[in-house]
This record gives sequence, C-alpha cells and structure tokens, in this order.
Amino acid sequence: MIIESLIFSSNVILGIFLGAQIAEGVLFVPYWKSLSADNFFELHRTYGKKIYQFFAPLTVLATIIPLITALYCIISQETTILLALIMGLSTLIFFSTYFLFFKKSNQSFKDRSISNAELPKELSKWGNWHWGRICFECIAFVCALLLLSEM
Repeated sequence: MIIESLIFSSNVILGIFLGAQIAEGVLFVPYWKSLSADNFFELHRTYGKKIYQFFAPLTVLATIIPLITALYCIISQETTILLALIMGLSTLIFFSTYFLFFKKSNQSFKDRSISNAELPKELSKWGNWHWGRICFECIAFVCALLLLSEM
C-alpha cells in the first residue's frame, strides 16, 4: 500500500510540474524574448517573485516525492529497481539545474546586472537550459508512469 501511494503521488506531482514547466517554456519564454529589455526587466521586477513563489514549492515537491519513492522502491525491492533509480537520478539532475544555472541567471534578471544588449543571449541560454531540464523531467515522469503500470 505504501509503494502504491508513493508511485501514484510521484506521478501526480511530476505530471503537474512537467505541465507547468512546458507551459513556461511554450508561453513565457517566447513572450519574454519578444519584449524590449526595459520591458522585460520591468515585467521581471513586477512578476519575478510571484513566478518564483509558484514554482519553488512545486519544484521542491516534484523533487522530494519522487526521491522518496525511488529510495523506497530500491530498499523494498517491490518493483523495478532500474526504473526507480532512473527516476531518482533524473529528478536529481533536473533539480540540480537550479543551482547550476537558474539561480544565478534569475538573480541577474532581478538585479538587472546584465546589460540590455546581453539580455537576448541570456534569455536564449535560459530557454535552452529550461528545455534541457524538461527532458530530465520527462524521463522521470515516464519512469513514474512505467512504475505505475507495474502495480
């Protein structure tokens, strides 16, 4: 019963998180790129904190729940260990992107520490990292779905 609940919870949170991340990549990033630098920085000043307040708890939950699930699956050996391991590693990788790139980049938007001329390049880089992150989220989600199908 515990493993089923964990796998189901992992599927729910990873599905919600992945959907939100894809929406951000498809809707927000192209819009941000279409803005002038001054308009982007003003928009970020106004909404950056709200975007963070939305994504931060979602990111934490989408990391903690699948990691607990993966660990439980590996320890209990009640399901495919390889799928649980891949789900856990993919989760760690997508979470680590925050510290490897997004934290500094988002802070540069907040502080406006990059020039208007540098902004388009930074937004393109941000978008590339974002889609890379989504790839690992997809891997984690597919593994969770496969674990769910084994129940």
